Amino acid sequence: MMIRKSLLASGIAGVSLATVAATVAVADDGHRPAAPAAAPASAAASAWQKVGDGMTGGVSGLAVARAGHDRVDTVVARDNKEAGQVRLSAVRLSAGHAPVVRDLKWTGSEVPKDLESLDAVPGRPGEYTTLSSGDGGKFRPTVYGVKVSGGTAAVRWSAPLPETEHYKGDGTQNYEAFAVHRDRATGRDIAVWATRGSNGTASQVRAAVLHPSASSAEKVFSHVSDPVAFRAPWPAQDEVRHISDLKVAADGTVVLSSAQDPNKNSGPFSSAVYEAGRLTVDKGRPEVKLTAPKEVRRYTTADNRKIEAVALLPGGRALWGTDDEDFGGSLLLDRLDG
Repeated sequence: MMIRKSLLASGIAGVSLATVAATVAVADDGHRPAAPAAAPASAAASAWQKVGDGMTGGVSGLAVARAGHDRVDTVVARDNKEAGQVRLSAVRLSAGHAPVVRDLKWTGSEVPKDLESLDAVPGRPGEYTTLSSGDGGKFRPTVYGVKVSGGTAAVRWSAPLPETEHYKGDGTQNYEAFAVHRDRATGRDIAVWATRGSNGTASQVRAAVLHPSASSAEKVFSHVSDPVAFRAPWPAQDEVRHISDLKVAADGTVVLSSAQDPNKNSGPFSSAVYEAGRLTVDKGRPEVKLTAPKEVRRYTTADNRKIEAVALLPGGRALWGTDDEDFGGSLLLDRLDG
């Protein structure tokens, strides 16, 4: 089992780990450090924390497993495609210590390609959903329900995304976001997902009721909504990915990231995070109502960060995860209202 450590900054955008309170524990035994990879020259070492090296170490999905007084445990997705490469890793952030990255063994199904999202299943500790994107039409986009325990991610169920029966895909329509939200009024789990879009092609966002305990793949999703379009107001150059990840807050607020990729592994990249509407449920049917996006955070090409993962914490806090290609992956603890 591969374990990696990298530099932890003591100050993280003014947010102390000791102030975070939310809920996969990562075992402490067997940890060993490894030298951190080089970061972009403009990176703020006092804020971003390296959690993966090089092209195979990016963060393409992110979920909070548990958070306590001075520690946040997360699970991250890696968008790798080749045999033997890591798909999921557990990452521990601890105040005053380097991040600890523990790669997870995928079991229970064929190892998927190109995982582009990750979210925790509400009320089911250790259970997550992760989405294989479709890789430009090479296969049908598929959602996996996995249980993380110890060093293993075991597949409990899998199902193709609804309305993708005839999906052929291209470089603009890969599916890069899939989130799970528990509706307070009905107690139902609601899935929200989106294509990434590109430049003049808007992202398409859908929602459906999610049944993670369904007896067959055909019954995992019901009440699928019509798609709604989203275009990011910024970034607006090179290849724009209108939605690179998406999460739904407890009150239904949709928080999403957008990114710009010049299709060069060294960047420069840029990103933004937006609040962009709400998820509603009417008579058991979910609907995403997008509004004019409110910018939460912006990272220019000088920052050279490509945000592809978002996770939400209580108290208006959030985590951003990046896939910075040659520069690996990093996490940042931030605020939605800061």
